[in-house]
Amino acid sequence: MVEFVVEGGIPLLSKLLNQTGVHYLEFGIPILHGILISFNSFLIAHTFSTYLSTKNKNLLKINFLLYIPALLFLSRSILMLGLLSSIFIYIHYSNNLKFKNQIKLLFLGAGALYLFGVLGNLRSGGDYIYDQSMANEDFMESSIPKEFYWTYLYVASPLANFQNTVDKTGKVDKDFVGFIFYENLPQIISKNLGGPFNIVQRDLKRLIPWLTVGTTYAKSISYLGWLGPYLLFIFNLLIYLAILLFLVPKSSSYHITTLSILSVIILLNIFANMLVVTGISFQLAYCVIFAFFENKKIVIKS
Repeated sequence: MVEFVVEGGIPLLSKLLNQTGVHYLEFGIPILHGILISFNSFLIAHTFSTYLSTKNKNLLKINFLLYIPALLFLSRSILMLGLLSSIFIYIHYSNNLKFKNQIKLLFLGAGALYLFGVLGNLRSGGDYIYDQSMANEDFMESSIPKEFYWTYLYVASPLANFQNTVDKTGKVDKDFVGFIFYENLPQIISKNLGGPFNIVQRDLKRLIPWLTVGTTYAKSISYLGWLGPYLLFIFNLLIYLAILLFLVPKSSSYHITTLSILSVIILLNIFANMLVVTGISFQLAYCVIFAFFENKKIVIKS
C-alpha cells in the first residue's frame, strides 16, 4: 500500500486503462520493493505448507490473498515462485500421487505457464516479443496458444546463450575476486558495492542483446573459464546442504518451506544463478531466521 501511494498509481490499472501511470519496470521503492517481493513469496510458500499440514482453511484463504499484490504490480516473479513452490510442497505432502492428482498437476502447470505468457504479453504490449524474436509464421498460425511461446523462449534462450559463451570465450584472464563477488554474493550486495570497490563485472556472450540469461554457469565461464562452473556447482551444493542439514533441519516447521524454495531455485537455475537473486536468496534468509528463533524463548529483563 505504501508503494502504491508513493508511486501514485497501480501498474495493472495503468495497463488496463491505457493510462500513462507508473511503468511496472520502474515501480517500487528501491531496496524496500525487493524485500517486500521476497517476503511475499516466502509467505505464499509457508502459508500453503502450513495449510497442508494443519488443514486450516483460513490459511488457504490467506495464501490466495497473497497473490493479489503480484497481480496489481504485474510481478510474474511472485506468481511463478509462489505457484512453483506450492507445487513442490503439494508433491511432498502427497506420499502417493494418484493418477488423477498427477493430471491435476499437469493442468496446473500448463495453466501457470499460460498465465506467465498472458502477463508477459500484457507487460510488453501484445505482439512485441513475437516480432522481436522473429517467431515464424507456422507457429503464429498454429492452434498452439501464443502465450506458451514465452515458456519456449525462456527455456531455449539460456541454453543458447550458454553454448554461445562456451564457443566464443577464448583464453580467460582469471578473476577470482569478481567471480566470488558477482557469482556468489546476493545481488543487493554486488550491485551496490561493486562500483565503489572497483570490482569489474563480466558478462556472458549473448546471441541477441535483449536475451540476457545463460543458465547458472554462463557468467562464471567469463571469470574463470571452465573452472568457474565447477566451483560454482560445489559452492551452491554446500549452501544447499548447510541450510537443509543444519540451519533449517527436519525438526523445524520451516523445513518443507525451505525445501520447496530450494527446489524452485534448482529448477530455475536453467535461467540464471538464482541463489544470488535478492528476491530468492532473501526467502532462504527468512527461513533460516525464523527457524532459529521458533523454539527460542525471549525474556525481557526490566
